[in-house]
Formats: sequence, structure tokens, C-alpha cells
Amino acid sequence: MIGDSATHYLGWEFFRHTSLLQWPLGLDPKLGLDISSSIAFTDSIPIAAFIFKPFNFLLPETFQYLGLWILVCFILQAHFAARLLSHFLTDQVQIALGTVFIALSPVLMYRLVHDGYGHIALASHFLILGALNLYFTKKLKSLSWALLFASTILIQAYFIPMISAIWIAKLFQYLRHEGGSRSIVVKHFAVVAIASIATLISGGYVALGSNLFTGSTEVTDSSFPYWFRWQPLSLIDIQTSFSGTWSHFLYDQQELRGDVEGFSFLGGGVILLTSLVALVWVYSRINAKFLNFHVSQIAVAIGSVLVISTGWIVMSTQVFSMALFVLLAVFIVGFSSKKLIAKNCDSGNRHRILYLLVAALAGYSMTFRPGIGRRTFFVYPLPPLFKQFTQTFHTHGRYVWPAYYLLVLVVIVATCRVFNKKLATIVLAGCLLFQVVDSASAVATVRHRFTNAPQWVSPMQDPRWEELARTHKNIIALPLLINDVEGRWMLIADFASRHKMGTNAVYFSRINMEEASQYAGRLHQGFLNGTLDASNIYIVTDDTYWEGVVGLKFPYAFTGDIDGFHVVVP
Repeated sequence: MIGDSATHYLGWEFFRHTSLLQWPLGLDPKLGLDISSSIAFTDSIPIAAFIFKPFNFLLPETFQYLGLWILVCFILQAHFAARLLSHFLTDQVQIALGTVFIALSPVLMYRLVHDGYGHIALASHFLILGALNLYFTKKLKSLSWALLFASTILIQAYFIPMISAIWIAKLFQYLRHEGGSRSIVVKHFAVVAIASIATLISGGYVALGSNLFTGSTEVTDSSFPYWFRWQPLSLIDIQTSFSGTWSHFLYDQQELRGDVEGFSFLGGGVILLTSLVALVWVYSRINAKFLNFHVSQIAVAIGSVLVISTGWIVMSTQVFSMALFVLLAVFIVGFSSKKLIAKNCDSGNRHRILYLLVAALAGYSMTFRPGIGRRTFFVYPLPPLFKQFTQTFHTHGRYVWPAYYLLVLVVIVATCRVFNKKLATIVLAGCLLFQVVDSASAVATVRHRFTNAPQWVSPMQDPRWEELARTHKNIIALPLLINDVEGRWMLIADFASRHKMGTNAVYFSRINMEEASQYAGRLHQGFLNGTLDASNIYIVTDDTYWEGVVGLKFPYAFTGDIDGFHVVVP
């Protein structure tokens, strides 16, 4: 009952009592009332809500599936990580070690404690891994892609552009490098498009007052979405708000306001792997003609550790961090352009479109003010062509995630290619152990979030609430409570859900503010004209407005304050 978690839970609480035979299937009419709503706009993981809703008569009065979904996320993260790595590796031990690296990615675990409460639906990073797995599969697999898109839509819409970018890259790859015919691609496109549109409509994303393309906030340089950026030092930034300390050997970077959404720390073990592999690779290319590469690997690995350790001790925070980032960047550009990651490919250009589209998403994640650390290089205006996209997907920083997982994939595969089999396994295991130990305190923060949270008790305890609930069908707030800072909306919504009432106290990820304003105007006129609905309880959420209501001469029952709420009963 805090932040996004309360939104997820309450969306489900209202939805579980709706009719099974309704259209759209995701309709959630009692939450929002005339504002209109859907299970999709409370980020309540609609696919899980659809699964549990038919069994509502068997479920306890207080029930949520968010904990189960977290378990599912980690299981599927490991499953798709293993399948993805198997496209490039054959050794089962190396695949297992790489799988654990990906399953314990800090960028995934951070979503569980984001802003202190977490955003559970956005922990579904297995969708990205599933898309990459389909990309590296030679066959086009139309039904699998259609299922992936449908699942993505019914989990969290923010993943749709990420999945779409990988899918488009697959279509180009299929046409140019796998000899696919255009007719097959057209049929495939039709299958995926039909499945996606049908899911959007049935899930309640469209055909309601609010829809996926309704922007509740104008994205300008003064609005909060503008600040949700990613910047490159996030890859080695060990701490952000509520995330704990992910490493005791690196430095905390000072980011700008909003950079929290771009949290993408690679993990101490992945950074160590990257450093070792990069130095060994560069060393081998320079000295291939003079030294035996296999003999020098261990010496170079040890030397790399010494160099990194020395740099950490003697350099300043910013110098060391920048040096480490440059090392990462050189390795990413140099190694990714080679055929090492494409063992089963016949051309280094085979994945060019994938790299381009993923890089475009990463560029978008930097918002309109790209920079590094607290420095902004330049600011550019929003191109009109992308205005609607930005309005819909305005939390930019998240779109670095596909590049993040591609980078981790490259690092793991590179380790197994640069070192011999036995040494690669030892290096992977050692770096994994280092990362687990190094990030233990941050993981403990995540664990604490779900094991030591106090039981929430509603402050609406006055017995008069129960009396009113028995004789009224809705509880209406005016002025509207739409995700108010004090969190009063969730108190009212919780009360309404427990008493099977409707309410306009809500928080939706997408809302048509023009329609909401018109609805608020009708409520206001009802107060002025004495035409309030006698079946509703009205809560006045503004003290000044309350003084005006009290002065009206209509026969309202002014019950006064109940648990701090100004209550009016017609």
C-alpha cells in the first residue's frame, strides 16, 4: 500500500469482482467511474489478473499475485538466459554460470525497490531475453512472436518498443541473410499485427476514455518525464535512491535529477570480466606475433587485476570512473563489431540492424539532453515526428535495457572465446562469486523490502464509514484525487474495494485529462445546483472548497470530519 505497488494491488482488487463476460475483457468500471479505466492502466499485470479472475470464488478475501509474479520473473529470466547463451556456447557449466549472471542482474533486482516500493510489472525483463532468443533462432516462428507480443501487451506496455525493435531487426535479418521470401514476411507481419491489435483492444488499452496513446503529461523541458534519462556512467554507478550499494570497490557517481530511471549498473563481476577480457584481447592482438597467446593469458589476467586495483587506489573518483568507462566503451565497440559473438554467422554485418535499433533505443533513453554524469553535452528540441511516441513512452531511461542485456551477453560469450575452456570456466565462476559477495548488501536491501515491511492498516476506522457503506454505492472525491502526493486516493480506493463500492479516487498510468476535467466540472455543478446523487458519499479534498460547500443552502448532510476527511452526504 505505497506508490506503484498500491496501484497494482488496488487495480486487481476492483477487477477481480467484475463480470467474466464483459467487453473489453480488461474493463475495470468501478475504479475511476466516469473517468473510465482498465486493468491495463493500473499496471496490475493484466495477464496474471486474467488467469486468477475465474478462480476468484476460491481465493481469500485479501489476495495478491505480485509475489508469485516476482518468482515467475526470475524463473523465466533464467530460462531464457540459458536458451540465449546456448546459441553461442556448448559447455553446460559455462551456460549455467552465465545464466546466473543474467538472472541476478542489478538492473532487474532494482525494479523491485525502485523509489522505495518497486514496480513489479517492470521486473519482467525476461520479455527482452525472450525476444533476443527468437532473434538468434534461424526460423521466423510467427506464432512465437505473436505470443510474445500478446504477452508483452498484457504485462507492461513499456516493453513493446523494446520487443518491436528486436522483432524488426529479425525481419531484416530473415530477408537479407536467411533467404526468406517477402510473402512469408508479409504473412508473419499480419499474424503478429492481428494478435497485437486484438490483445490491445480486449485488454482495454483502447476504446476507453483513456488509451495507450493518451498522454497525461505534456513532455517538455519543464515536465518531470523530461528528466528520466540514462547516461553512460550509469553502467558503473553503484548506487541510486533506495538501491543500496551494489559494489564496495567502485565509486558512487553523482547523477542528475531523474537519472534514477536509467539505473543500469552492470555488476562488479561483469565489469571485472569486461576488463579482463578487453585487456587480454587487446594484448593478444598486439603481441600475437611475438608471444604464445595461451601461455600469456594467466599473466595478463593477473596484471589486469593489479592495474585495476592500483587505479582504484591512486586515482580520483571521476578519473577512475571515466577511465573504466572508456575501457568498457572501447571493448564494446571493438569486440561487438567482430564475429566472435556470431559463431554461427557468416557475416560480421549480420546483426547490424539489431545493433542500430538497440543503439537508437539507448539514444532515446538519454532524453533530449544527452550527457555523462552531471554534465549535459547539449539540448535539442523534441522532433514533431516523435512527439506522440514520447508522450506515450515518456520514461526514457528504461530503453537502455536491450543494450544492457546485449552487452552482458557479449561479455559472457567473449570470456568463453578469449580464454581456453577450463580457464574461461574458472574466470566466470570467480567473477560470479565476486559479484555475489560484492553486491550482498544491495541484495539484502531488496530482500528487506519484502520480508520486514509492517502490516498496513487503513486509517479509515470510524464506525460511521461502515454505516455509510451499507447505504451508498459509490465514494466520490472532489476535487479529484488522482495520485495525490499524500496518498489519500489509495485510502479511499481501498475502502471502496473492500465494500464493493465504486470510486473516482484513482491513479492510472494513462488518463485523458480533458475528460477528467469535464467530469470534475459536472461534479462541481452538482454541488452548486443541489443535484448530487443521493446514492453517493462525497469527500471534499480541499479545505477552501469545503468552506464554500458548507456555505451552500442545499439540504446536504454535513457529517463534518471523519478520520480527517470532509464528508458530504446528499
